[in-house]
Amino acid sequence: MAESAVGYVLQKLADALLKKAQELQAVRGQIEQMQKELRLIQAYLRDADSKSNKNELVKEWVKQVRDIAHRIEDVIDTFLVENEENHPKSSPWYRKICMWLKKPYKINKLKLKLSGEIEGITENLKKISQLLIDLGITILGADNEQISPVPFRPTKPTDVDDSEVVGLEDDKRNIIEQLRETKISRRMVLSIVGTGGLGKTTLAQKVFKSAELGRHFNCRTWVSISQKFNVNEIFRKILYSIEPTMENKNPPVTDENLPAELQKSLTSKKYLIILDDVWRVHDWEQLKIGLPDPNNASRIIITSRSVDVAKAADRNTDPYELRYLNDDESLALLFRKAFQQHIQPENYPSDLLEVAKRLTKKCGGLPLALVVLGGILSRRDGNYTAWNTTEETMNWHDEDGKKCSQVLAMSYEDLPYQLKSCFLYFASFPEDHKISGEHVTSMWMAEGFISKDSARTIKDRAEKCLEELVQRCLIQVTKKSWNGYCKYCSMHDLLRDLAIAKAKEENFFTVFSKEGEDVNQLLAIKPRRAALQFCTLTQDGVYSENTRSLLSFDFGRYSSKDCGFNKLNYCGFSLLRVLTLQSVDMRKFTQSQWPKGLVHLRYLGLRDCQIPKDLFKKFSFYNLETIDLKGSYPEEGTIVLDVLIPTLKHVYGNWGFDFHLKWDQHTNLQTLKYVRIETKIVELACCINLRTLVICFQGSIDNERALQMWQNIEAVLRKTERLVYFGILAGSGLGSGLLPFGGTIDLPCHGKIQNLYLQGEWMRDICVPSVEMFPPNLTKLTLQWSKLKEDPMPILEKLLSLRILHLGEYSYVGTKLICSTGGFRNLEKLRINLLLYLCHWDIKEGAMPVLRHLRINECKRLNTLPELQKVPTLQELVVIKPSRELRESMQGDKDLHKIHHIPFVRIEKVQYAEQ
Repeated sequence: MAESAVGYVLQKLADALLKKAQELQAVRGQIEQMQKELRLIQAYLRDADSKSNKNELVKEWVKQVRDIAHRIEDVIDTFLVENEENHPKSSPWYRKICMWLKKPYKINKLKLKLSGEIEGITENLKKISQLLIDLGITILGADNEQISPVPFRPTKPTDVDDSEVVGLEDDKRNIIEQLRETKISRRMVLSIVGTGGLGKTTLAQKVFKSAELGRHFNCRTWVSISQKFNVNEIFRKILYSIEPTMENKNPPVTDENLPAELQKSLTSKKYLIILDDVWRVHDWEQLKIGLPDPNNASRIIITSRSVDVAKAADRNTDPYELRYLNDDESLALLFRKAFQQHIQPENYPSDLLEVAKRLTKKCGGLPLALVVLGGILSRRDGNYTAWNTTEETMNWHDEDGKKCSQVLAMSYEDLPYQLKSCFLYFASFPEDHKISGEHVTSMWMAEGFISKDSARTIKDRAEKCLEELVQRCLIQVTKKSWNGYCKYCSMHDLLRDLAIAKAKEENFFTVFSKEGEDVNQLLAIKPRRAALQFCTLTQDGVYSENTRSLLSFDFGRYSSKDCGFNKLNYCGFSLLRVLTLQSVDMRKFTQSQWPKGLVHLRYLGLRDCQIPKDLFKKFSFYNLETIDLKGSYPEEGTIVLDVLIPTLKHVYGNWGFDFHLKWDQHTNLQTLKYVRIETKIVELACCINLRTLVICFQGSIDNERALQMWQNIEAVLRKTERLVYFGILAGSGLGSGLLPFGGTIDLPCHGKIQNLYLQGEWMRDICVPSVEMFPPNLTKLTLQWSKLKEDPMPILEKLLSLRILHLGEYSYVGTKLICSTGGFRNLEKLRINLLLYLCHWDIKEGAMPVLRHLRINECKRLNTLPELQKVPTLQELVVIKPSRELRESMQGDKDLHKIHHIPFVRIEKVQYAEQ
């Protein structure tokens, strides 16, 4: 992480010299000298980081480097804040004159102070550099990127402990079935992917030892790869395993001829090779050279933590992603390991059951964690007191949890330094928190974690970083967005514990998560970033001037208490880049609390807050990029932002209030979502970089007014050629209004829009929309309150690119839906919600040929399912609040033949709202 801090500061210094050349001219030479010293140290940091876990002196040296990098950042940022405070552009005229007269003296004083600070830092850097040789730290090149040596692992798989294979029998069966598929004659590479400790190797071992495969392949071998390996050694192990006589060949096979010899030997065999623990795509690229395709149904199994490796190995075969154990499987494994024997669920010790459930929840379904925990419990008394004590005192980072934490830590240590910062940022989120992929990447960008690239936008690079964390199995995607990106994600509890521990160790994030934990410690700790998951303050005016991120979270169970957020002195957090508040009544803030001079603030999130109308008049924004006001309620229903923020890119509003901004002066806007701006809609035509635009109109309007509003919207859409997500929400949040929408066929964005969200009744003479009204490349369509009287399916099923369709409440008020043969040929997800008059749904043979997910919510007159047996691809069916007749037919024999082929079927009596 010191490498991350230094890399970030070097980029910051370069940016400061470029953007603030005039202000920093007097100290430019000193800053450039400081850059040289930092670059020299940076070259040694990778080796130092790898040795810091084993050498306390090196660890202290790395800490000093990190601290000095943070000090440089503080000095530069503080100077820029103080320099901006002497800028009179936002002051009354009489103050401007006074400040103008005093300005030269103050600015020179600031520069002298900065010069002295930099001189002291440079001297410290030189002293730190001199310690490198004494500590034995060297420069690691590209060929030595590994974190630490990996011990030798046996060529043959070790015996499998059956107690560790709970929940894997179905996986084993599925994989064996794929391996034996004779219709695929090419060499298939099947990858088993998942985070460390999930059982990839265990599953591969079970498959490898299967008697069924022994008869299917005439040649089988197992090789462990791991992080550090020599490709020629691997080739020799495989060759000598399948051709033992080659080991004694004289002269021996040379390294140069080794790949050819291996290929020659394997070409004549139907082989199965297990490559255990392949870490990188580059590793596979080296290995595949010696592994030919004899076109005889030979197979390769790879275990890896990275989905990237799986895709590179075989793009025609989906990775086999291991799941976490469910609650029952977790209990079975824990009791089996704790008592060293198989125990049937009915025989679980009743006095231990509840504490066992709590312990397994802590493990989050991770087999390795359960095995380690079961081993600990096996050495203790099998009574409630002993198990409860274990629960209360268990620390996954002490000696008892060392085995598990080391496995998880390996995934972290392997990350590039940029991704380490992104990973540790997840430490700030509460347990089981639904984390928005869009917002967490915006926070990374605000923090400066994402480096610039001329080939891609910084937002694209941030999304790629999140995707890589997912592919490394460090983050779990809980819901994908319409374009396949991560919409919501979560972190496994053990990985979250690891992130919190590492973040604290590196002074990256300090998390206040316990009830009664006094946040007055902020004054003493001075964290770089602070997450206040529960805030208790014993005194007013607490702040931390060096903090870069301040994130607060609200829990419903604490909402009735005064959690202390109103006592913080936000004005003292002058160097913030990210500020998020949740469920805070900001109207109670005193004048001295307001964070007026947030020069460095990039991300402002105020969710579910009570906010004053003139909120933004109290702030000084010069670099703000994101404003998130979802769920917030301003005084008088209006937010006024009169200041110019040229850096502003993303605005997330709320249906219930107007947002007044000088739109024509904010041409860098890319996202404008759920914003009510009906009187100034034409001004948005200047926002030519918009990619997401969802606008709201409140109240009822007649047809003539709707046509006029659509003309204004058309004027905007003619300029926003990059638009990919467009939405119009008419009416109030609970009802409908007339929809000002007439189709995009003649607009430049017609071929670009992929996501369309329309809420409201169609204008006069549009009973059923035509195919031509919709963009041809539409991927997702949401209709709500359309009140269509004619079946929309004959039109919608002709949208060839449509993958997701949501027919929301009152979108259709007819009684019958018909899906025709060949219709919806690319539809994968279908949601039908509150079609209260729907009685009959007819699905023809060959309709929706790739549908995988179907959700039917509160269609109370639909008494029988459509003929879903005609949709063999369906994987999931969820029916929420069905009629009594429909529920009985699904639970009885009447509709059984329609759903018996669907792996996952669920009936819910309670409606769950989705955002």
